[in-house]
Amino acid sequence: MKLGIEGKTAYVTGAATGIGREVVRLLAAEGASVFAVDIAGDALNEYVLGDALDTVTTHVADLSTGDGCRGAAATFLAQAGRGPDILVNNVGIGRMRLFEELEDADWDRTFQLNFFAMQRTSRALIPEMAKLGEAAVVNVASDLAFQPEPVFVDYAAAKAAMVNTSRTLAQTYAPAVRVNAVCPGPIWTPLWSRPGGFLETIEKAYDRKGDDAVQALIDDRGIPMGRMGTPEEVARAVVFLASPAASFITGSTLGVNGGTVRGAF
Repeated sequence: MKLGIEGKTAYVTGAATGIGREVVRLLAAEGASVFAVDIAGDALNEYVLGDALDTVTTHVADLSTGDGCRGAAATFLAQAGRGPDILVNNVGIGRMRLFEELEDADWDRTFQLNFFAMQRTSRALIPEMAKLGEAAVVNVASDLAFQPEPVFVDYAAAKAAMVNTSRTLAQTYAPAVRVNAVCPGPIWTPLWSRPGGFLETIEKAYDRKGDDAVQALIDDRGIPMGRMGTPEEVARAVVFLASPAASFITGSTLGVNGGTVRGAF
């Protein structure tokens, strides 16, 4: 399906794995030139080269720091000579911890990558995007922004801040820049599968292993679709909102969550 983004430029953060990786892949398939940013340079370059994504430029940066965000944006602007047509703020990370387990430093680390990376990148790029007269931002938040859980209190708070700021930016930069948020539910990404990831935590919580632990979580959360989502399913929503096919959508929040959030967004 062609969404009208052929020839456009896109800037994607958190691009090495999971949702960001699939966003980059779909944008490239639609004919966009993509500037893909991540701290994991080896993983980023491996799949870009391995999949022969010729329209993708990689950039390694630590987006948990102000210098990393500003430096990556400055590199893009110097190379492109203009703002991107599309900005996807996807970078983020979370850990399952209870409120009393969180120290000030934990809150700071969570907000630096999950909220301030979006805020800093947006501040560097959106004013330049507004000069184009027609651009789009998609911020990848979480269903936890609307349905908090005890073990994700810092992550949920950061994602709620992202959603609120997305709506403010939509009002501030309309009509030149559309700004929307996508809120995934449980999605099978390396955040779950990596050593020390969410899977290990839920295995302990439910005293089950592997698929049995995942199913226990699905049952406990009452996910109507009866499964976890895939990164590509989220990426399709992101690319749609970034495209001219969504030209009258701004300030909106799209849940890609299998039905986990049953209240109004």
